[in-house]
Amino acid sequence: MTDLWPRLSEDVRTALVARGVESWQQVYDGVATHNKEWRPLRPPIMSAAAYGQLTDISATVARLILEACLRRATTAGELRRAVGMPVGAIDLLFEDLVLSEELIGGVRADILLAGGTPYVVEANIDSALGGAHDSDGVARRFLSAYDGDPVLDAVGLTAPPSAVDARYEAVRAALQLSGQDRLAMIFTTGGTYPGSQDGQAMIKLLEPFSERGRELGLDMRVFPVEWLTLDDAGRLCVDDGPIDAVLRMFVPQGTQPSTGLDALATAVGTGAVRMFTPAASWLLASKSILAWLWDDLSTLSPEDADVVRRHVPRTSVLSEGLRSEAVAKQSELVLKPSGSYGGVGVVVGPEVSAHAWQAALDAAITEGGYILQAHVPVDRLTMQFIEVSTGEVHEAAVPFCIAPYLFGGTPAGAYLRFSVPGAGPVVNVGQGALTSGLLLAP
Repeated sequence: MTDLWPRLSEDVRTALVARGVESWQQVYDGVATHNKEWRPLRPPIMSAAAYGQLTDISATVARLILEACLRRATTAGELRRAVGMPVGAIDLLFEDLVLSEELIGGVRADILLAGGTPYVVEANIDSALGGAHDSDGVARRFLSAYDGDPVLDAVGLTAPPSAVDARYEAVRAALQLSGQDRLAMIFTTGGTYPGSQDGQAMIKLLEPFSERGRELGLDMRVFPVEWLTLDDAGRLCVDDGPIDAVLRMFVPQGTQPSTGLDALATAVGTGAVRMFTPAASWLLASKSILAWLWDDLSTLSPEDADVVRRHVPRTSVLSEGLRSEAVAKQSELVLKPSGSYGGVGVVVGPEVSAHAWQAALDAAITEGGYILQAHVPVDRLTMQFIEVSTGEVHEAAVPFCIAPYLFGGTPAGAYLRFSVPGAGPVVNVGQGALTSGLLLAP
């Protein structure tokens, strides 16, 4: 189930690293990263069968999450209250929205492996699933770098289906777009994505994304949410006029207030513009719902219950009543905020002192909105890196995370993240982890 590197022949491994040394600058040109010190020299390689197993698990867990929500709520407002989100915590949330399958139009489960067994430690459910453009491009450019090498040609490496293309097809289907509909991918200049604060620079950077949409028959452009306006007829407008549909590519939580965000909310509320996906999707990403899966085991089919037991770490909503157990089992637990993302607020029990763990527990109990999750002793990925400042090649066994995409239920691509030599246990881009696409072997 893990990376195939140890099973590759020595001549194949030598060729992969050699081509990586030659091409890493071109492969990672334009790829957003906070890490300035290291670059990977190859992508992780997985069997096609293993990739299929990961996407099957992701699809099942996403379906079970939606079903757990539907057992507790029928509208977005009811679900917001059930997950403990205060009023106003989710932007663009229309509380009367009836919950339906459209909410799982975009899924990217974060999967860790332990002893080769995959564990879904969280499920990102939303339209704003980052990394698709970068991971698609990295995989494609590594494949191009290998083209013509007889040793690597014989391996038969391929890339998974494009996550960018799959998202476009999901948008087309969900919003019932015609050739006349004008679509805009809307991003925010107030986020943490490297370089996103410069709206014009991001429009230029994402032009290949727009161009791919046009190649697929969509009237496509990109635009910052902060710059949106309404015309006199109440239509939502970008720089080249009114638009009919929006691909929302920002998380609807903690967005900087702006007249553009207000304009988008008005247009969605009146039906002047269609949006992929509703902001209520983000409620399904709450980590507390993984605790609901464990609470509901007795109501699930034997097959679904087996998926939860085997592939979702035991998860509980933190309360004062669990403090003693959490203290006693520190080495077996991870503390996480239910509603945040990007690794913010995560405390890994085995990695901190008893004092720090208890302080974190007490603060989390006071604040509310945290979960306890069984610690997954992650398998390590043996990766080759180049140290940018020296050009030296290093090899290190590092923690990693596999995040396959599902758009409209269709598996496509995967976002790979891994730590760099000497880094900590939390594998997050905002904390210096590197990213890659995935290649598949027969």
